[in-house]
Amino acid sequence: MAPLDSADFANIHRGKVAVITGVGAGLGREYASKLVHLCTAIVVNDVGHRVDGTGASDSPAQQVVDEIIARGGKAVANKSSVADWHGAQSITDTAVSTFGQLDTVVNNAGIDRPSSLVDLAEADVDLELGVRLKGTLAVSHSAAAHWTEVDPSRNRAIINTTSSAGLHPMAGSGIDGAAKAGIAALTLSHAQELARLGVHVNAVAPCARTRMVLNSPAVAALMPTSDNFDRHTPDHDAPLVAYLASHLCHFTGRVSAIEGPDVAKNGPAAVVGEWKTKTHWTLSELAQTLSGAPHQILSRRFFPGAPAQHNVPSGRTLRSLGEVGE
Repeated sequence: MAPLDSADFANIHRGKVAVITGVGAGLGREYASKLVHLCTAIVVNDVGHRVDGTGASDSPAQQVVDEIIARGGKAVANKSSVADWHGAQSITDTAVSTFGQLDTVVNNAGIDRPSSLVDLAEADVDLELGVRLKGTLAVSHSAAAHWTEVDPSRNRAIINTTSSAGLHPMAGSGIDGAAKAGIAALTLSHAQELARLGVHVNAVAPCARTRMVLNSPAVAALMPTSDNFDRHTPDHDAPLVAYLASHLCHFTGRVSAIEGPDVAKNGPAAVVGEWKTKTHWTLSELAQTLSGAPHQILSRRFFPGAPAQHNVPSGRTLRSLGEVGE
């Protein structure tokens, strides 16, 4: 297929109405900047909270709307929280009442409350799961309910945002990883359910230096800056989202990781070992059979541009912990 220029791509998306959540800064702002050239209109959603979920402001969403209108596009602000069921419904309602339809949903809203398991507070759990997991589910639900009421149509799309923390969890990312892993699971499930309505459901796992990344020094360390080419700026990820929203995308139920010039397809968790017995297992048989199993399975994270990391406990460390317990 010959490369597409901007005019060709605009024809692909012409007539579509998109909803993008979490547009105040970072990735969401870049997505809006790319899709403004491709869609007829955009509903810009951002509740205006700080990166940790505190505070509120009306300005981020309206600022992006003003920028889109200044560039000749159509947009409207929605400041509802995706974590609120009725708020999520209002996002779909805004698209339909203002522009008459809804074709694309980009679930990008998120907050960052990094914490170890020991220091974790209930408020951290409620905020992370509320905005990330429940928010993705609620906005997708309201869009799917609308599409069910109207005729099926080709080229609808939901693009969810997960991350390496959900695909390959690491220490300190427990609640964030759980939410992002749940989003990956929703992506696969919703892809199967919504195919009958002409909806492609895919997810992106961006590796970009956003406000949330900078709020987590351990993660930011994986994204060093470079004088020659900065592979971790958020603008690298927007073309992938635009592709997933277009009719050029022929697949559904896929999680694609992206870091600068590198894109990877992530598959479901794989079986890494299998053992059988004749009837039923006994404790001694299991102990003997599994004695040769690795102390820990290390997962390959998609950070091709990052320096080598050694933040996962080694087998020796785990054995030492076991000896302490003995």
